[in-house]
Amino acid sequence: MNSPLIAIQKISKGSTQLAELWQASKLCLKLGRLNQSLTIAYSAAQKNPAQQQLYNQHYLESMRLGAEFAEEIGDNQRAAYYWEQLTQQLPQDSTAWHGLGIAKANLQDYPSAERALNRALQIEPGNQKVRMQLAEVRQRLGGSR
Repeated sequence: MNSPLIAIQKISKGSTQLAELWQASKLCLKLGRLNQSLTIAYSAAQKNPAQQQLYNQHYLESMRLGAEFAEEIGDNQRAAYYWEQLTQQLPQDSTAWHGLGIAKANLQDYPSAERALNRALQIEPGNQKVRMQLAEVRQRLGGSR
């Protein structure tokens, strides 16, 4: 039995089976190999244009996992990048705007954090957690002026 990584290499190098490509792509995602996962998923979508919607869903899942992983390891710049990608693709997703606001606040980019958190509140006005974080960002923003 091959290790998962060897199986991924074999599949990504020459597989023509869409099911195998998607399986390899999902395995890469579980292993935290976002770029490799997206590359394999993209090749599946190129082989069959009907797979484009699956690729779009996979892309969004990859961006969300990337943002969450970057937050866990304290890479706020990368987290902000992934959250920005999500807000561009899902402009009505309050979670993505909230994540972007937190990442920007952690980077001490308080004006951007305020804009992102405001957007999250526009989408989900009753979210008290976002409201409290926005108040904290505004306090820091007021202190830095």
